[in-house]
Amino acid sequence: MRIIIIGNCGSGKSTLALKIANITNYPLLQLDSLWHKTDYSDDAKRYFENEQISFLRQQDCIIEGNYNRTIPLRVTQANLIIWLKVNKVKAVYRIIKRSIQYRLDNASRPEMPKQFSEHFDYDYWAFLKLVWAYDEQNTKRLLQKYKSDQSKIVILKSKAEIKEFLTWIGRIVK
Repeated sequence: MRIIIIGNCGSGKSTLALKIANITNYPLLQLDSLWHKTDYSDDAKRYFENEQISFLRQQDCIIEGNYNRTIPLRVTQANLIIWLKVNKVKAVYRIIKRSIQYRLDNASRPEMPKQFSEHFDYDYWAFLKLVWAYDEQNTKRLLQKYKSDQSKIVILKSKAEIKEFLTWIGRIVK
């Protein structure tokens, strides 16, 4: 089963992906770790896309992350799309918290490449504004664009729903 996990930054994609990988033993590709080890150039964009295509050749795998430019290639290959939704206040809070934790201890975000550094500057403020607007700008557009794939989308909004989902996936994979 090919599983992709999408949702706002700070929604818990990385955490959920690790839990699913532990339950299923599927290989996991975390897009942040892939993208942030590049120089963000046009060559890096091609590399980023090719790595996802290559990873998706596996019968069973998990990819977590958004990166809207490459989401169509993941969605078309996925058997299951997990959409994590949290309210924007919680998402922004989690991002600020993880940024501070990462500043104090790089090991707090093992999915991030060692050379990654986060700066509390204008770009960071712009990123938080993007997170704040995420549901309005992205969720509706992406769900409408992939209406034909609606049956393979699971939307999880709470810890209870995530717990129930993890129990379910544990049963179907065994």
